[in-house]
Amino acid sequence: MRRRGPSLASLGLLARVCGALVAAAVWLASCGGQAPVEPRLLLLVSVDTLRPDRLGAFGSELGLTPNLDALARESQQFSAVYAPSSHTFPSVAALLTGRYPEELGVWSNESILLPEADTTARAFRDAGWNTAAVVSNWVLRSGTGVEGGFQHFDDHLPELEATRPMPERRAPDTTRAALKAVDRCLPDAEARCFLWIHYQDPHGPYTPPEALRERALSLESGAPDAARELPVLEGPFGPGGIPEYQFLEGRRDVAFYRAGYAGEVALLDIELGRLLEGLRERGVLEHSLLAFTADHGEALGEDDYWFSHGELLSDAQVRVPLLLRVPGLPHRVRDDPASLVDLHPTLLQLALGTPPDPAHPGRDLLAQGAEQAPSTPYLAALRGADRARFGLVEGEFKYLVERRDEGELWDGRLTRRGREDLDISAPAPQVAARLRRKLEQLMQRYRRVELEQRREPSPEEREQLEALGYAEPS
Repeated sequence: MRRRGPSLASLGLLARVCGALVAAAVWLASCGGQAPVEPRLLLLVSVDTLRPDRLGAFGSELGLTPNLDALARESQQFSAVYAPSSHTFPSVAALLTGRYPEELGVWSNESILLPEADTTARAFRDAGWNTAAVVSNWVLRSGTGVEGGFQHFDDHLPELEATRPMPERRAPDTTRAALKAVDRCLPDAEARCFLWIHYQDPHGPYTPPEALRERALSLESGAPDAARELPVLEGPFGPGGIPEYQFLEGRRDVAFYRAGYAGEVALLDIELGRLLEGLRERGVLEHSLLAFTADHGEALGEDDYWFSHGELLSDAQVRVPLLLRVPGLPHRVRDDPASLVDLHPTLLQLALGTPPDPAHPGRDLLAQGAEQAPSTPYLAALRGADRARFGLVEGEFKYLVERRDEGELWDGRLTRRGREDLDISAPAPQVAARLRRKLEQLMQRYRRVELEQRREPSPEEREQLEALGYAEPS
């Protein structure tokens, strides 16, 4: 009698088992040979508009983030990570796919992520994990494509911002929803869960609890420009003034708004502490892998941009924190340049044993020798900015260009990473020329989708997009 080959179902089961064994071996190696705790929860926490330099672990002396600082002491801490864009949707699309926004046809917060995109959630769902998400930014609502692969997607936004009719969910409500999602995603001891949480705070308008603002105001009032008063702009961003949606209580002084931002960061930290304590009470934290990052930063006066983001590719707007907490892996600070696109392949390799796809730009940040093989983060601000801007980070250098209205690129600006005040193009012309050529190659490589993938927003959505400054008025 002729023997029958294995069924597709048995092959799929075998693949999942092999993947789990590889993942266990990876974790065993990362733990220095000690027996690892099998992960039950992979928690990805992203935060809107969070600058790393306001976190104690990244050098801040404001004392805003004791919980984050404690988490950093248990984590791999990456200090040179760049978001591919200074807008939320393009950066999150890259975070969830390991691909740059232009590859995905994502150019702005009006774009959508197509259903065929290979997201982190789809990979974990296909590997037999439960998947859930809790988001608090309207830009990331269901229908934009970021919900793909999530069995449970909570985008309930119960209130409006203080200065415009934009739905949001504040940090305390986000934490409560996240812990409910944990209970739902881990119904028994055998279940495994991939959970993505996106906190909206500290996005403007900055409305932290008054006590947190007042505490921060006592710290911010010592800055040399603290008493400077700014005009109010007519739009959501631009140089020289306070964005219209940020204007609160008739205040125009710099210290008031910086303190508001700091208070929002402090609130986020309090809620992160509540989240981690909730996981500890459930007996889940010691069985968890945790990644913490942000979608982009926020200008607090750099380049004469105040309390806004979305136009420039300055470090203030695109440099983000990244922490990777892997039980058994000791704390280490890493300074090799990395991109948000690196997180997707890192998580898949760490938890599932899935090696990075060589056709995609991301790398495994925890691979052996990864510190000696840094990324070359590619940066782009397209729709939503006053003009298209592009850039890259390579080693100690950062190179940026702008596109003229007729399509020609301006002369570029070469700086050392972290020293954007000094253009060194003239004293280092060979470096500038080499990075310009490399940037032009990256621009061609990642612009594989010529037309942005969009859907027509409803009248209500268009009104909200216009309020955010993400759509031209109809």
